Amino acid sequence: PKSSPQHLRVLFDPVTGHLREIQNLAKGFSLPVFQSFYWYNASAGDSVSPQASGAYIFRPNASTPVPVAKRVSTRLLKTALVQELHQNFSAWCSQVLRLRPGQPYLELEWTVGPIPVWDGLGKEVISRFETPLRTAGRFYTDSNGRQVLERRRDYRPTWNLSQSEPVAGNYYPVNTRIFIKDQKVQLTVLTDRSQGGSSVLDGSLELMVHRRLLNDDNRGVAEPLNEPGADGLGLVVRGRHLVLLDTVAAAADGHRPRAQEMVTAPSVVLAPGPGPHLRQFSGLRRALPPNLHLLTVEPRGAGTLLLRLEHLFERGESQNGSCPVTVDLTTLFSAFTITTVQEMALGGDIPLHSVSRLLWTTATGTPKPRPVPKLDPRRVRLEPMEIRTFLASVRYRGSGAGPGGP
Repeated sequence: PKSSPQHLRVLFDPVTGHLREIQNLAKGFSLPVFQSFYWYNASAGDSVSPQASGAYIFRPNASTPVPVAKRVSTRLLKTALVQELHQNFSAWCSQVLRLRPGQPYLELEWTVGPIPVWDGLGKEVISRFETPLRTAGRFYTDSNGRQVLERRRDYRPTWNLSQSEPVAGNYYPVNTRIFIKDQKVQLTVLTDRSQGGSSVLDGSLELMVHRRLLNDDNRGVAEPLNEPGADGLGLVVRGRHLVLLDTVAAAADGHRPRAQEMVTAPSVVLAPGPGPHLRQFSGLRRALPPNLHLLTVEPRGAGTLLLRLEHLFERGESQNGSCPVTVDLTTLFSAFTITTVQEMALGGDIPLHSVSRLLWTTATGTPKPRPVPKLDPRRVRLEPMEIRTFLASVRYRGSGAGPGGP
């Protein structure tokens, strides 16, 4: 539709069926991107290196993974509402690549399993993206969906690393996102669950999607990671990766809100009920600024709520999103009126002014304790990545008490 222009165009190799290129139509540039599934052969351990891959240990016996398929069978579906390419890699590995009008990302819905082990080989399956980006051994992963950390292959910032595990030694937790970039272009992949991820080769990134192993790693469970499933054949896993291609300068404006949407997807609730139903309701009087998120609304007894607000951006990653933001708590909510508010420590258990931090004397001296600013609930300011916690007394509209009250 003209009202929903395509943000992306995706090209595929007509011979192999693999993803070949992503074009950002809005910004007028493209990037060759090859994506496929591979599996690492899990180490079984031997007399020289007894450590096997298992529930706690990822240890492939070779650095080069095996492609699930060199050619992929494909089927194209095009309607006014969606474009889909269905890829079939093998009897146990398939994927649907999906674009909708106006959608600024490519959705990859993958289905992997049951992983075959009839050949006696444990397998650790990855989805790998390969590009010509000059990444100089650097890639980026998030920490708990918030701070983004730079990772360098075969490097540790606080000691000289002698790398003995070229693949596993470069894997890191990916809670919501992993990305690679050069000076101008950034390729970001968002996950719908926590996965291991890395950039084993320059210009590439990969995510672990499934594992099935035949040896115990001697870390306590005393059994291999070989779940048979209800039918005895092994587990099937389905998940989604969202791929974003943008300039480095604008990338955070795309991946920050999109990752938040994936983590806090709406819950659909169906319930019977007579008579007319409430068709629309918002607990907020107005939308929050795009760089602010209402993290917690938790009842703490009749007429009391615990509230948390978080700033979604880091300092310097976005021209607009990284700015401090101010919000008025007293006029924010529609379902209740705040009568009093007290700022709390992050855990919500003690008032902020009662927190007493240890002050360490270092070579530069002893720091002074930070003064707690006087709280004005009409002007609550959050700096980049800051979370602020409040205990609020509230009066519900049309009632003398809160949920559970008279």
